[in-house]
This record gives sequence, structure tokens and C-alpha cells, in this order.
Amino acid sequence: MATAQSAYEQKIEELDARIAQGESLSKQLSIGRVATALPGLLMVIAGFSEPQLPRLVWQFGLVLILAFLALASWQEVLRSQLDWSVQKRLFYRRMHARCHRRWDELAALPTEQAASDFANELSKDLDLFGDRSLFRWFSLAVTESGAKTIAHWMGNWKPFGEIAERQHAVGELKDQRAWRESFWDAALGFRGCDTSPERIAQWGTSPSFFEKRAWLKSITWIGPLIAIASLVGLLVSVLTKEPMIFNISFFAFLAGVAINLLLTVSIIGRIHDLFVQIGNANRELSSLKELVDLAQRLQPQAPLLERLRARFFAGDSPATESIESLQRRMRFAGIQRNPLLFIPYWFLQLILFWDARVLESLEGWKARHGSRIRGWIEGLGEIEALVSGAAVADEYPAWSYPQCSDVAVRDLHVKELGHPLIPDANRVLNDLEIAETKPLLLVTGSNMAGKSTLLRSLGINTVLGRLGSPVACSQWIGPNCQLASSIRVQDSLADGVSFFMAELKRLRAISDATREHHQGGQNRVSLVLLDEILQGTNSRERQIAVEQVLDQFVQLGALVVASTHDLELANCQGVAKAAQVVHFREFFETVDGKEQMRFDYKMRSGVTPTTNALKLLEMVGLAKKPGIPELR
Repeated sequence: MATAQSAYEQKIEELDARIAQGESLSKQLSIGRVATALPGLLMVIAGFSEPQLPRLVWQFGLVLILAFLALASWQEVLRSQLDWSVQKRLFYRRMHARCHRRWDELAALPTEQAASDFANELSKDLDLFGDRSLFRWFSLAVTESGAKTIAHWMGNWKPFGEIAERQHAVGELKDQRAWRESFWDAALGFRGCDTSPERIAQWGTSPSFFEKRAWLKSITWIGPLIAIASLVGLLVSVLTKEPMIFNISFFAFLAGVAINLLLTVSIIGRIHDLFVQIGNANRELSSLKELVDLAQRLQPQAPLLERLRARFFAGDSPATESIESLQRRMRFAGIQRNPLLFIPYWFLQLILFWDARVLESLEGWKARHGSRIRGWIEGLGEIEALVSGAAVADEYPAWSYPQCSDVAVRDLHVKELGHPLIPDANRVLNDLEIAETKPLLLVTGSNMAGKSTLLRSLGINTVLGRLGSPVACSQWIGPNCQLASSIRVQDSLADGVSFFMAELKRLRAISDATREHHQGGQNRVSLVLLDEILQGTNSRERQIAVEQVLDQFVQLGALVVASTHDLELANCQGVAKAAQVVHFREFFETVDGKEQMRFDYKMRSGVTPTTNALKLLEMVGLAKKPGIPELR
């Protein structure tokens, strides 16, 4: 079986060829339309205006006009197919770009806005939301429900039993690439539409239009009853040849039409807004039905997928049958947009008040099925989240599913850990071992050597694992952790908060959360990630304060990973008894006569033996130069 990346490339090539062929055919059809329309029209005019010309002239002109209409219809269908192919190509180009972390080609999907409320301080630290973020890379959701599901799973701890169910479902969908591609194709139907599945669900649970307007519903029948009765009277008058009956019926008919016209002008806008919210039967509802049908056709083994599939069969009829019934009603609602049916639509509107009759039919459907729509949409949202994870699993078969437990034991074993948002070619892997006896990993090292990347790799893979997805390592065994971090704390001029005070507030929030998880009966391990904390004070006080902070987190049962430039911190008594010390280092090499600093980003045991601050000063031209006197 081809790899996911090569499958994406093959799809792009196929779509490129199909689009090129379609555009070429479209140009030929345009030429054919020009070649048939004008000559045909001229021949028909000439044939009827010049009697001496043979009848064959106007007949052939009529054939050309019919050919023009056929070519125009063909081209419209072709353009629709081309638009669809272009959308599919954009999707597979996006999939290919995400495999290579080409962030400039990963624009935010429209549904990403729905996840914005889930962003918090932790998101800033670990790049969970926004540009170049985990959500941007992971989410393939085209429904708001799917985006919210992914964001909710990312931000909320769950017992590992639930995460294991997600893993099982992701693993099953990973092996069904053809089904996933069909699911993505159906989901593309919602891009650029006037409505969304969520708006349809909102309509399904909203009060009926006539619920608080029972009087209006009765009034909408006055005009149609008068018009129908008057038409019967007109027929009777014709059969009986009674002028009086004809006159009365005719004026009654005009009165019925006038009532319908007045009501149409008064409420047609609100009725048509409801029609738009439900969607166009040929696009939005078709896409929804296709997605639901694919979900119903699953034959899952994973318990989570079985429960999701069961949602679409709850009630007195399967979801697809219910949506088909809604589609039939919506076809009647959409006839005013069909140019060929515009005149018949107004005839029905003036006689029967057609829009009100269609709305009654729709609200009858809503009374029977409306409460089920939200369950369908939420089920599709969860399937979208699992399909997103399955795509990751398919793209990275060497990545591993975390094996976690809800027991408060701080043993963490990770092999070949990498940062999932770094391109494959640049990702450096490291093994990690933290034991209950030494639950603090103190990471030392030079500037830019990889300390912060290690912290973020741990944090972002923890979040990725919550989604049921494999994570960027070959093995992950450890506790099912809550997550807290202090990596990118910022001051606030607007609130009058200094950097140091902002960091203290963050550390206090982490301490409160860790204490709650440890002492509140939850029995959870917190993974606390601290990057160069308490930099805003003098070195001696900072060392004492950091030692106290680290000791407090360790005593609260947290698994702590902290980076530092303070090499003496490892020798502090409170740190030494709980810490395993590792480091990253740099090396220098001469290239074209210039000394350049290099990093291998590999983690090693012990305190770093090297520093690079003074060397960096020298390399950028800020080191002290001979002959310049010292400041006194």
C-alpha cells in the first residue's frame, strides 16, 4: 500500500490532469456556443422574415440554437465538476503541505474560529492554537462541531480509558483510507455554502415559526381558501353560463390574490431566511446526507465508533431517510431560485401562498425529527476529530500511541521523542527517562541548544495524545498527566504587571492546580514544564526561589521538567535530591574562514560543560576589543 504522502501526491497529479482536460474541453465548448448561437439566431430570423428562403434555413437555425442550449448545459455541468475538482485539489495540496510543515500553505480553515474560545495561557506556551499551531496542523474539521470537539479534547484531561477508546477508533479508521477520502469529499460540500450543519441543528431545536403566531397561520389560509373557492366558482359559471356567478367569483379571486400578495410582502423575508438556514437541497443537505450515510455504512469494531454510528439510527427512522424527507420538502422551498420555475412559483404563491404551505410541511418534519439533528451533528464532529487523528496515524506509521495509566506514579519512559510540528528532516529525537525516585528533570545547556524545544515536545505530545492520535515518539509509557507550563510569560503594561509579577502569578496558578489534582481526591499527576523561570530578579535570590518552587511542585506529586542556565542550581540540596540532570551543548566549526556555532540537539546526562554567551558576544561583534579602556 502506498504511503499517505505518496497517495496525496498521486491525487494531486490526477486532479491536475482532470482539471487541465476539463478546462480544455470548456474552451472548446465556449467556441462551439459562439459558433452555434449567433448563426442559429440569424438563420431563424432570416428564415421567418424572408419567405422566399427555403424552410430548411430556419429549421437548420433552430437545430443550431438547440445545439447551443445543449452545449451551454454541458458546459455548466462541466464547470460545476471543475469547481469541485479544484476544491479537492486544494484539499490534497493542504494535506501534502501539512506533511512537510509548509505553514504558509496552511491557512486557517473557516471552522478554526469556532475553536478560538478554547485558547488560554497554556496555548501560548505550547502553540496549541493560532498560526503554526497543533490545531492548525491537526484539524481537518469542516464543521464547527468537529473543530470544537478537537479543541475540547485538546484542553481537557480525561481518564485514560476514554483516550484508549479514541486510540482504538483512530487505529481502525487509519486502515480505511478510501473511506476517509470519501468522507473528506463529502465534507468539501460545506465549503463556501450559505449554511452549515450547526445552523440546521439550530433550526431543528428552535421554536416553530407559527408556534407563537397561531393567528398568523390561520390568516395564511384565508387567501388560498378564497382563491380556490373562487376558481371553483369560475368553473361553475363557465359550465352554467351564469354571469353573476362569474363576476362574484372573479372579484373574490382578486381579493384572495390580494390577501396572499399582502402577506407575501409582509413575511416572505423571514420565511426565506428560514429556508436559507436549513440549506439548499442540492448542496448543503446533500453533503450532510452523504456524511451521515458514510457514518451509517461503517461496520466498526471500536466501541466509540459503534456508539457514534448508533446515533444515526436512533428514533423511528435512520438519519439518512429523515434527511431525504427534509430534502424533498426543501426542493419545494427552492423553486423560486429556479429560472425555469419562477413564473409557476409566483402563480402558486398568489393562489396558495406557497411559501407558507412549504413552511408548514417543514415544521411538521421538525416536530418529528428536529430534536435528533444536534445528535447527528455532534456525532459527525467526533468522527471528524477521529478522522483527523487517523490521517496522522496513516501519515506517520512509526509514531506510537501513548500507553498511560491513571495511577499517580511518576515514572515516564519515552523513546525517540520529537516535536510533531517540526519538519521531518529537521526533527531530532531524544530518549527520556524519569523515575518516581527522581521526579524532576533539570535541563541545562547553552542558548538555542534545544532546552525549550524539549519542554514543548513533551507538552504538545501530551495534548496530541489526548486526541487518540499517535504521538511523535516510538514509545511513551507513563502517567496520564494534567498539564501546566510556564514558558512564554509576558508582562502587561496595560494592567501594570511586570514580567516578574506575571511569572509569579503563573506559578501560583500552576501550584493551585497541582495541589487540587494531588490533594483533591483526583489522584492525578501534573506534568509541569518550566522554562528559565524567575529571571526577573538577582541571581542569588533567583536560585533560592527556584529551588523552593521546584521543591514545592515535587512535594505536590508533580512530574517536573525545568530548564535553566543556572549551572549551580543542580548542586542545591533541595534540587539535587530530586533531580536528574541533563544538558544540551553546542560545538564550533570553521566554514570559509569564519567560526560558526552548531547544535546537534541531542540530550546528554549531567550538567552542561559548555557555555556560549561570551562566544556569541564575540561572534556578533559585542565582545571587548583590545585597546578599549574598561569602565571605572
